[in-house]
Amino acid sequence: DPKSEGYLLPQLLHWISLHFKDCEDGARSVLSQSSDSPEDHVLYWDTLLDFVLQGRMDQARNLLKLHTDFNTDMFASMDQLLRKMPLPSNTVSCGDFLIKWKNWQMEVVSRVQAGEFAVYPQLNNIAEILAGSEEALDGMANKCKTWYQWMVYRLLYTNPCVATYDLGVYAQQAIDRFGGLDTLTSLDSVLLGLTELDLPQVVKELCMTLDGLWFPAHLLDILCHANSLNPNKNVIPNIAGLREYLLLEYATSLMSHNSLWQAGVIYFDQCPVQGRQRLEALLERVALTSNYKANKVIHIAKERGLHSVVASTCKVMGMKALAGNDTGSAMTWALRSGDAKFTTFLADRLLAEYTQSGRFSSTDLLDNLGASIIVSERLTFLGKYREFSRMREEGDNTGAADLLHSLLWSRLAPKYFWITLLIDAVPYLTSDEVLFTSDQTYQ
Repeated sequence: DPKSEGYLLPQLLHWISLHFKDCEDGARSVLSQSSDSPEDHVLYWDTLLDFVLQGRMDQARNLLKLHTDFNTDMFASMDQLLRKMPLPSNTVSCGDFLIKWKNWQMEVVSRVQAGEFAVYPQLNNIAEILAGSEEALDGMANKCKTWYQWMVYRLLYTNPCVATYDLGVYAQQAIDRFGGLDTLTSLDSVLLGLTELDLPQVVKELCMTLDGLWFPAHLLDILCHANSLNPNKNVIPNIAGLREYLLLEYATSLMSHNSLWQAGVIYFDQCPVQGRQRLEALLERVALTSNYKANKVIHIAKERGLHSVVASTCKVMGMKALAGNDTGSAMTWALRSGDAKFTTFLADRLLAEYTQSGRFSSTDLLDNLGASIIVSERLTFLGKYREFSRMREEGDNTGAADLLHSLLWSRLAPKYFWITLLIDAVPYLTSDEVLFTSDQTYQ
């Protein structure tokens, strides 16, 4: 967190305490022993030292009080030093804290030099660590499992107000102490990049190491939303571009999954530069295995104004229905797409079917076209001819004759259907009832 540069160490100590719990296990082992001399336990001094190195002074003092010689002056002196050790706090400025720290550490040094702990090597070693002795702290490297564990222990007693921008220097020193860069694992490389504020390197290592992009994409997204990366400080160049790239790649991988593709849509929505274009291209590639899935794609596309996706999806589903000889369903999809050419083609198919069979196969659709009837002239004619056919079936000869005349006069009918219209007109021309006027007959 850039806002708490002066108090980075407490966060590091907490992080170390979560991952290195030997002191807690050791304390439980010591306390479970029923001996009158807990200090004789093989883990007693190691556990006490671990608590001190992690800055957990309350636990260290509690363990120290179990020693049978605790009432002696040297143990009382050590207990006093542990109790008085200052720790960083947000209520105290870094400058004020350093004054208290230096005064406390000077007191530790004076007691060590006075030989107060000389009788007990273990206490003297702890005192040397409290005093910030490089020699004593260097010896603790053999006790640590990783370079970053030792780095934090060393910082606690040499530079408790370490700033974020200085952390990379201490990390390099710790790595050198543990064998150099050649010994680093992938996790070590990630942590080194973090200490050096080299986020591109961190992202690169995560992408190369992990099986997918879930973690690096979400990590960078969270950091950006939390304003933890300040572009004005050049923490990372083009941070927005890198964030979007990772989200795009992760979303693309989701879109290729049969059951997770809808989740990918949400990630594209968070990419302001290329998200819309990438989503449009990938939605057109979604396998339309069912009407339900097709309707999902259409709904998603409509919400985002991707009209070309809506049209192409409807056309694909219409062609599938047509391949299955379901012209009615194909027409339904064509009407949803608003594709005039496809609608005209299907209207011709329905008219051709009528000329062969003398009946319509999709009466419910044709009876409820509504405003869709104007999508194409051919569909308009088909809808009106279906209305004429229904009037004729219901015995409304006057209305049917008027509508038939309108269809003939408008010339909307395709040429192959003219004969059908003329045949339909014969009964009304020969009827005893006058259904066509002389003018209409002449026309």
